[in-house]
Amino acid sequence: MSFNENTTKAKPYIVGFVLGLVAAPIIAFSAGWVSTTAARADAVKTARVEAFAGVCSANAGRIATASNTDLATIKGYDNRAKRDELVAAAMADIQVPADLLSKVTFDCGHTLS
Repeated sequence: MSFNENTTKAKPYIVGFVLGLVAAPIIAFSAGWVSTTAARADAVKTARVEAFAGVCSANAGRIATASNTDLATIKGYDNRAKRDELVAAAMADIQVPADLLSKVTFDCGHTLS
């Protein structure tokens, strides 16, 4: 077998290998199979905010029950001052990192509205 015959036989494999090297990353990134560090950091931050907001909502519910306040009375745009007071009271018991505080407060108030 000469070199030309070996090259001719290997040509489909070489072309497939090169196309695979180009196509695999394109397909992987477009299909979401590869996640970046920033995407994972955002997912972790979102999970932390949701967890703290859930605790805040539970605390707000307990505070409302203890003060005989119906949560339905603080729903809506007009009652946002009452809702903000309730959220502030609920957040006083939770130690939230400073970088998440505003987002947790917003999400907690949003769950109560």
